[in-house]
Amino acid sequence: MTFAPEAYTWLARAVDAIPSALDLARLPGATSSSLFLVQCRRGDKVQRFVLRVLDNPAWLANEPDLAAHEAAALNEAQKAGLAAPRLVAYAADDVGFGAPAVLMSFIEGRIDLTPVNFQAWLAGLARALASIHQHPGRGFAWRFRSWVNRPLLAPPPWTTIPGAWERAIEQVCGPEPAAPPVFIHRDYHPTNVLWQGGEVSGVVDWINACQGPAGVDVAHCRINLAAMYGPAAADQFLAAYRTADPGFAYDPYWDLDSLLDMCLPEPLFYPPWQDFGLDLLSPELLASRVDAYLESVMQHI
Repeated sequence: MTFAPEAYTWLARAVDAIPSALDLARLPGATSSSLFLVQCRRGDKVQRFVLRVLDNPAWLANEPDLAAHEAAALNEAQKAGLAAPRLVAYAADDVGFGAPAVLMSFIEGRIDLTPVNFQAWLAGLARALASIHQHPGRGFAWRFRSWVNRPLLAPPPWTTIPGAWERAIEQVCGPEPAAPPVFIHRDYHPTNVLWQGGEVSGVVDWINACQGPAGVDVAHCRINLAAMYGPAAADQFLAAYRTADPGFAYDPYWDLDSLLDMCLPEPLFYPPWQDFGLDLLSPELLASRVDAYLESVMQHI
């Protein structure tokens, strides 16, 4: 990938190097922006960073403060002592990348979607999320808002349980349950978690972080797990999260909010799942898993 010379000058200044010492390579798994591994040669040593270029014009038009948002989220995560990238620099305007950019530290580890010990993996996911929610995030400027487009809600044509969808829509169109606000990742799922030596080494992609109910993060991870592995995995994750945070008050409302956001008009196979080792899942299998998951959630209403 080649950027304007000004971009390399900005990068070099941010990492205290010369432009010719920098190498950039695109990273897999990014869908709403472009991610690059930045390697900086210092003699016989190489220092690594991650660069996000916010080159999705629709997202940027809707949220023009994306670079400032992620920069603030990374600083908040650092203040909380979380295993997250550290902010190096950010540019709210174009400094040669063609879009705003955020430069952050590199975290060792890899995304693991085919764990040897699935239960231990779920427990690790839960513990890492619970540690995020221990931070209240008071004063953080961004607040939770639902991503569900309520005026367009309707049972999908592919479902075998339209009545359950109608009841779910009725629930989500009602008032949000009261919950104490904490610092939430807002996009917590397995492809945003890095592992090393069987333990979580870091959580990445903080650009949606905000203050809101812990149940929002739990629900978002659960719908991803239900689609990726089946509803039982989502329930096992909830049990693991409750173990990690015994004071957590589960409310199925957030599961429904996340499901309606993620699965309408239809559940889709997320390409990074395959990038990181998950077999391709058919639309029919995804639909059946989502219906089964919805039925399991509705049992708690």
